[in-house]
Amino acid sequence: MGSGLFDELFRLYSKPLFYYAAKFVDDEAARDIIQDTFEKIWSDHSITIHHSLNALLFTMVRNNCLHFLEKQKVQNKYLESSRILLKEEELRFYMEDRESMIELELGQKLNDVLENLPERCQKIFRMSRFEDRKNKEIAEELQISVKAVEKQITKALAVIRIELKDYLPLLIFLSIGLLKK
Repeated sequence: MGSGLFDELFRLYSKPLFYYAAKFVDDEAARDIIQDTFEKIWSDHSITIHHSLNALLFTMVRNNCLHFLEKQKVQNKYLESSRILLKEEELRFYMEDRESMIELELGQKLNDVLENLPERCQKIFRMSRFEDRKNKEIAEELQISVKAVEKQITKALAVIRIELKDYLPLLIFLSIGLLKK
């Protein structure tokens, strides 16, 4: 095919083929597909026109668009699975034995809140939550009723809930991660 004929075909068909391709893919991809189609026609001497050049060009463009979309689909699946793996790795990193900055900040904030509780309330809460002691054990040791222990724990939890309300979603997330350890 001579250069003049090729230029004439490109001038006649490139715009309609571009608009056709742009129905399937974005403009940049459509331009590339049109370019690739004409390059193939120019360089591949084994292409034969059975019915019409118009039908051949539009079929080639359609097939190239479909190939492009399939390739894009595979790339998107790969990217999505890569993102998921990265998120899982990031979570594993924070759930390992080392404490993250967020956990350290949260622990400090909890200690500050506990330090501001009345001494008896603070002691009962620490015995219950940090020493894993039963309410009855605490009541016997401090020589108070189980109801008094429950009241102090409820009071401490209410203050903590108010003071750490901004951290609640993070606390839930971290506690779920800690349970999986």
